[in-house]
This record gives sequence, structure tokens and C-alpha cells, in this order.
Amino acid sequence: MKLETIQLDTWESVSEYIDNAFYTPAPSYFEHVIQHGNYYPTHAFSKGQLASKSWLLEQLNAVQPDRGCTVAILGSWIGTLVEPLIHVIDPQRVYGIDMDADAITKSEKLNQKYVQDNWRYKGVVADVSQLDCGYMQFETSGELITVKPDIIINTSCEHMNTDWFDTVAKDQLIVMQTNNSEDYDGHINTCSSIADVQRKYPLDVRRSSYVGEMITPAYTRFMQIGYKQR
Repeated sequence: MKLETIQLDTWESVSEYIDNAFYTPAPSYFEHVIQHGNYYPTHAFSKGQLASKSWLLEQLNAVQPDRGCTVAILGSWIGTLVEPLIHVIDPQRVYGIDMDADAITKSEKLNQKYVQDNWRYKGVVADVSQLDCGYMQFETSGELITVKPDIIINTSCEHMNTDWFDTVAKDQLIVMQTNNSEDYDGHINTCSSIADVQRKYPLDVRRSSYVGEMITPAYTRFMQIGYKQR
């Protein structure tokens, strides 16, 4: 599959990419964030974060996953991907999984309307390296959930080892991003190139739909979408 390179050499070009983004949340989404002052970490809405999420949504939409699917977001942090993801692919349920309990609390506040909608979104406090992605079992709000998500999204691969990838089943769609920056706290497993990504996270080239890199002034982010080898 041909590698796509998105060259954003300046922060101005990153801003232009965001302005022309495939999807931008409704103004009420950002109004909620502003109204809650310092409750949410501001860097969750940085230019780099907004650009990379829009990039992901555009390419995932091109795959046209089944509406009504179940999605698990690994390392979901405060859940900034949830609302745009629901608008773009219309999943039945989204689980946001993170070992940081405070981040999960914030994610449920940010996406409260979906939590209240029969748990269309539900935050889960768990260590993803301890979960079997192909047969997930976890407890949330006093309920034991057993689920096999149709789509596994991980935009935080640099923050964890590859154990999660090893447990993904061959019929689950993987959407993953990582980067080459070692300058941030918690980046324990960066990748130096797209070839490095494909070595650590090998997908079936016949069943992969996207591979690309987004070059920004701060780092290069890598993304691939597809299935593991049969």
C-alpha cells in the first residue's frame, strides 16, 4: 500500500489543516470546555491533537465501518475523540479505556450526554496491557462487561508496550497512531519511521486500508488502519 505523507512544516499550516478539517465538533462542545475553565487539560485540545484526530476520522470514515458497531478506544485519556467519532461513524457503543481514573471521570463529564444515553459512551478504568482485546472483560460502574469490540482505536501507542496489539483478533479493525517524539513524559515506545511502525505492529497488507505519516514542527505522527494477518 502506498504511503501518504501530509507535510505540515509550520504551525500556520497545521492551523490551516484544522480549519479545513474533515470534521470539527459543534461549537457547544468547545463552549462546554471553556465553561469548565481549568477542569480539562488544555493540551488535550492542542493543534497537534486536533489535526491528528481529524486525520484519523477522515481515513476511518473512508473505510465505511458498519454503523452500530462497538468501538474500544485504548488510552482514551479525557475522551476528546468520542463525540466526533459518534458523529462520523455512528457506533452503537464506545468504550474509553484508560488506567487514569481522573481522566476517565473527565471523559464522562465531557461526553455526559452519551453516558446518559444508555451508555452509548462509557469510560473504563483499566490497564489496557492487562486486557484481552479479542475478548474483553472489565468492570465499570459496578457492572461486569464482556465484549469483543469491532474496532480497536489506539492513538496513544507511544505511551504503552505492544501487549495490547498481541491480543487483538484477526477480525477486529485496528486504527492506530504513534509518533517519533521522545521529548514528552510517558513516551516509552516511540517509532522512528513508518517502517518501524510496521515492524512493531504488522498488519496484513491485503486487508489494510491506510498507512500514512503527518509531519508537524514538533514531531511526525504515524497512522495505519487495517487487520492483523490471518
